[in-house]
Amino acid sequence: MPLKRSRPNTETKFKDAVLELVAESGCEALGVNAVAHKAGADKVLIYRYFGDLNGLLMNVADQQVWLPTIDELADTILSTYKDVALCLRQLFERIVQHIRSKSATHQIMRWRKAAPNPLTNHFSQAWHTLWNELPARITSDLDEASQTAWRHACALIALLIEAELNEDPVDLNCIQVLASDLPALKVDA
Repeated sequence: MPLKRSRPNTETKFKDAVLELVAESGCEALGVNAVAHKAGADKVLIYRYFGDLNGLLMNVADQQVWLPTIDELADTILSTYKDVALCLRQLFERIVQHIRSKSATHQIMRWRKAAPNPLTNHFSQAWHTLWNELPARITSDLDEASQTAWRHACALIALLIEAELNEDPVDLNCIQVLASDLPALKVDA
């Protein structure tokens, strides 16, 4: 009696294989043959279920939570709103820890400029959304000049995070210097 395939199980194997390959070897390891081999399934099923490799990658990307939510980060920052340096430091540490905790996400961040694909493009979109929305969220009670200063500070924190995750030397003392020119955040009591 022939074995009966389970489409949902096979789809899950393919999706897991994508993330495992990326975590192990980065985005350059992605290919139909490599994914099928890792999943232990026939590569023809990738085409049947997802259309092609990009369809599979888009499916994987749509199901991932790449970064902490704006609410989580805002809560972290606003809990220490009186200490600007601590706010920035916690923002840096929270995002770095979140990305490092998921090897595939870490690799996708590192590969996003060198190997554009649906995974890296999706991550980049989430990254840009984070840095556009977070400063607006945490500075809504500040004047325009203060909001601009915080947007610039967040942009610099984003660069520090990218450098840290790409294993470039980062001197985190610059956060203290950056914080010295920022107005304190306001939180309603």
